[in-house]
Amino acid sequence: MTIQGEAIKRLRESPGARYFAASLAALGIDYVLTLALFHFAGLDLSVAAAIAFFTVGALFYLVHEFWTFREDGSRFSAKRMAANMGVLCVAGAVRVAIIAALELARSPEGLWVSVYFAAGVAGSFSTNYVLNRYFVFRR
Repeated sequence: MTIQGEAIKRLRESPGARYFAASLAALGIDYVLTLALFHFAGLDLSVAAAIAFFTVGALFYLVHEFWTFREDGSRFSAKRMAANMGVLCVAGAVRVAIIAALELARSPEGLWVSVYFAAGVAGSFSTNYVLNRYFVFRR
């Protein structure tokens, strides 16, 4: 099997690998939206990050339902969507708290904007995965 074939097989078989791939796509969208809101709308970084996080997170419920954590009987579930939104609130609070704490320590300028964003992402990514994997999409 080729390296490409092995990667596709892993994506098909591993919820963790699918979560990672979906999260990379979401992260790219999230980062661009955060920077746009910060630089062009003049929002505080923590506010821009919160808006972007919740916007992208709400859309990615569908990705998680039908691809990341899919099973043969996967279908839209109001209960899982509500639980996912609860997870987003917790993970989003973690991200915003980390970024806000860093903003209090030093105003984000230049490279620090990305460093603060990355620190917030690390906290929210971990929180989001654990809560979604073991509480929202457990079947």
